[in-house]
Amino acid sequence: MEGQDKESKVVPFSLDAAFFFERGVRFLNRQDLSRALKSFERAVECEPENAVNHCNLAGVLSELGDFEKSNEVLQSVLTELAPEMSECYFYMANNYANLGEYELAEANAVKYLEIDPTGEFAPDVDEMLDLLIHEFGGGEILRESRRKLQETSRERDLPRSLLEEGKFYEASMLLEQEIERQPDIVPARNNLALAKYYLGNMDEAIDITRQVLALDNMNIHALCNLAVFIRHHGSWQEEYKRLIAMLKKLMPLQFDQGYKLATTLGILGEHQAAYHLFMRLIEFGDRHDPSLYFALAAACANLDRLKAARQWLLEVQALDEESGIADHFLREVDAAMNKGERLFLSYGYQLPFHLRTGMPRPAASNGQTFTTLGPWVKDPSIRSSLYFALFNGTRQTKREAFQALAVLGDTESALVLREFVRDPKHGEDLTWNALFVLQQFLNVTGPVEVNFGEKIETVELPVRGIHILAWSATFANVIIDVHEEYLKGYHDLFQPATDIWVRYVTSVYIDPPRITKRDVWVAALDYVVRRSVGRSVPQAVLAQHYGVSVKALSKAAHAISLTI
Repeated sequence: MEGQDKESKVVPFSLDAAFFFERGVRFLNRQDLSRALKSFERAVECEPENAVNHCNLAGVLSELGDFEKSNEVLQSVLTELAPEMSECYFYMANNYANLGEYELAEANAVKYLEIDPTGEFAPDVDEMLDLLIHEFGGGEILRESRRKLQETSRERDLPRSLLEEGKFYEASMLLEQEIERQPDIVPARNNLALAKYYLGNMDEAIDITRQVLALDNMNIHALCNLAVFIRHHGSWQEEYKRLIAMLKKLMPLQFDQGYKLATTLGILGEHQAAYHLFMRLIEFGDRHDPSLYFALAAACANLDRLKAARQWLLEVQALDEESGIADHFLREVDAAMNKGERLFLSYGYQLPFHLRTGMPRPAASNGQTFTTLGPWVKDPSIRSSLYFALFNGTRQTKREAFQALAVLGDTESALVLREFVRDPKHGEDLTWNALFVLQQFLNVTGPVEVNFGEKIETVELPVRGIHILAWSATFANVIIDVHEEYLKGYHDLFQPATDIWVRYVTSVYIDPPRITKRDVWVAALDYVVRRSVGRSVPQAVLAQHYGVSVKALSKAAHAISLTI
């Protein structure tokens, strides 16, 4: 109505960081750099914690030719706001190049590639480095970076290589160090769990895997490992059932995860689920990998679909003609089909153990010992069997494991035996046996921590003289009997006898004689010692003295004499 005051309406207008950002972008598009600079400065004032605003400001400063000020802003972003913004190094490299500081430009470009080698600006950085090195010299920083990268890569890959070779103790030590440096690292924990599993430390393997799942509750590798570990442990059956049910529902997007899951399901007897996963990996993947086709053939065979298994093995044969793996299993499948029998195949892409090693097929009592391991030191299944035998086998099996480790003679063997002698459950004689191998075959010297049943003691290697025979009561008793004999009037012969006997025992450790009649060996040693010092006694005389046959004495004396 006329004369009536109109109600006034005030619309608030907020000049926030977003406003100045949009304004700055408009001025940039118009190439109005001075106004763009003022706009981005105001955006920074409104939101000083926003790293993107600072980077935009640095960009305008660079366009205006103020490269030093631009780098100051970028450096403050990296040190105070967002250290993860690798693109700042790329921008700084450009600024230094424009300032003629080519070495600093190269250093920042290299830093970008170290942090984000496949990042958005990686192609531009490669092109910049080519220009810097070819036009202005340099390249030393890039070469040093690549050397360190290769070294780091080797360090990262070394534990995995050790696992593949069966060197589980060495791998464990490196993985534990890596985890100590990076407590949240997941792959190292998964590998450490596997190493503990292969060493027979089942509870520890399960604990480590649960730690991984606490960090990443859907980690495929950890879930698969836990299922295998629990299955072998024999406990937590309800948890195992829930795990299997969950694993069967998963469909990983990454090939490696899918392959791990499918293989695990197959190992655990879930062949149908494994078959479907392997099929999906083939249908939707672009990998022509013989191990993948072989795993699918194994799933088919284990589902009693031998014709399908045969077809997949032919695919394997076409992809890998040299290994002979497909040829072997095609013969196995054909034989099973001809006999109308079932055939179960392992999911691992390798020949059976006896064909890989040249050893005969396992038999109930074929007398096979571990002492013939030499050519197959990198087979992880042999290492795993050795460790199981060493820590869980009978006394005789432990002895054979000692002999095998003596043959292997590497750092891993020494680490295993150092662990063995710290465990009091094995008994004092086996502990000395392990110390003997450490000293005589693995050349370990210095302090070794040993548990003789009550507390940890330190034994200084080498142990010399008669004390080295503590590893075997049988061999020690021979020299004790000789000592008692020499107490009757030949005291001066005891030290030569000790030296000769220790030398003999050391030389035959891998294949020691069976000492059923100790008097034979006492007589033989007495004979060899007397002859070595020029005071020979006829064998017949000593045989009569000790009540043994001349033939037995002569045979034993000959064996001892070969080592003098």
